[in-house]
Amino acid sequence: MNSFANLVSSLSPLTLFIVVIGAIVVLFLARESAHAAINSLFRAVYRSLRLAATSLRQAANQLRSRNRDVLLHHGRLQVEHDLAKEFAEISSFVQRDLGGYPHIQNQIQQQITLIQDDYERSGQVAAPLPEWVEAVEAVAKLRKQGSTTNINTSILEQIHNAAELQHKENLKQVRELSTERHKILRGMTASWRKLVGSVDSTGASLKEIVRRSERIDSHMQSFNAIVDATPAAERALFSSALCQFAIAALVTAIAIGGAFFNFHLIALPMSEMVGSLHRVAGIRVADIAALVIICLEVTAGIFLLESLRITRLFPLIGSMDNRMRRLIMAGAAATLIILAGTEAALAFMRDQIAGDMASLRASLAGGETLAAQEGINSWIPLGANMILGFVLPLALTMAAIPLEYLLQTGRSVFGSLLEWGLRTLATVIRMLAGISMQISKLIIALYDLVIALPIWIEASIKKMHFSPKQNTDAEWHTHDTTPANPLSAKE
Repeated sequence: MNSFANLVSSLSPLTLFIVVIGAIVVLFLARESAHAAINSLFRAVYRSLRLAATSLRQAANQLRSRNRDVLLHHGRLQVEHDLAKEFAEISSFVQRDLGGYPHIQNQIQQQITLIQDDYERSGQVAAPLPEWVEAVEAVAKLRKQGSTTNINTSILEQIHNAAELQHKENLKQVRELSTERHKILRGMTASWRKLVGSVDSTGASLKEIVRRSERIDSHMQSFNAIVDATPAAERALFSSALCQFAIAALVTAIAIGGAFFNFHLIALPMSEMVGSLHRVAGIRVADIAALVIICLEVTAGIFLLESLRITRLFPLIGSMDNRMRRLIMAGAAATLIILAGTEAALAFMRDQIAGDMASLRASLAGGETLAAQEGINSWIPLGANMILGFVLPLALTMAAIPLEYLLQTGRSVFGSLLEWGLRTLATVIRMLAGISMQISKLIIALYDLVIALPIWIEASIKKMHFSPKQNTDAEWHTHDTTPANPLSAKE
């Protein structure tokens, strides 16, 4: 640039004017070729960008289809697992609660029979009075009315007294029978309560079956929607996957924080065990040993949860027979306990090392305050370190659950993000393609602006050259109205 500026400044104004005029003339003469070259270049750029945008959009569509298949497959497996769980629970419920239904039915029938018998017994009444009682009453009335008869008065009185005595005995018997009936009816209350309890228990069991059946129907509707691949099912599955991914990421971050704290808890004593001067690729061997212990704890926790069939990261473990699974479970649990105990011992060792270092600093500083404070509640941090050293490895065992959800839902989430990125990039490239065509027009316009004077002169010459001919043709068409063929004129 400096040499070009020096060259321009060294030229005289006349020479510079001649050079500019010559350049304009050359550009004017190469106008068509320059336009064709510019159009060809930017048309190639436009087509390349459009092809790239089309390829990216097709890749995004394929990725969307793949993500959709993965999402629906995962949702189908989850719903199938839920359905299998519901069927197993309802089967165990029926066997446990409704398996004794024949016995309950027999009890209900026995209670109904007892209630019916008691009801029939309570319906018994006392025998009616003899028929001759009416005759005695009639005779007694005759005696009271003073009618003259041949009946002996003493005999009538004896008969009357005997009738009254029998009447009192019958009344007493009726009262006793009524009291007995009341006792029988009162005793029916317990049978009624047992009957009501049996019916209520059966009704509650049936309601539970109805509730579980409704849940199974809901799962079946979800399963049918997933099989039919409806947009609503796809949106629901993606929302659920996104929510599960966020929760799993949060829990995994918490687990990583716990592992980081656990690492610093055992890093200091590990440096005393394996040495703090040795390094591998710039990393201390003690730090590598602490990381190995934490990784072993997490691995043992994963195998423990896999053998318990809580997670399904390794389906081979879940498909093993019960004996082999129990062996793996026992080995993983024993490894966890050993590692937890080891970390508790390392935490104890860390506290001792920290105490020795504090004592060394105090002795070097010559202070007595630290030495006096050394024995005050020194067991509290020691116990806390040992408890944390034992509990943290067991807590890291649960990291396998959010890790599984993170891996399962991460594919759909990251696939959707990648699809969105591809579509956005395709849109940007299409915009760039359109901009490239506008840039080509702008360059052509600027090119013509540079040679505007020759273009204007060319246009003026063409206008002057073609104007007389155009006028003559116009006049000929105006005055020559006679048809060449008279027949056509008549027509």
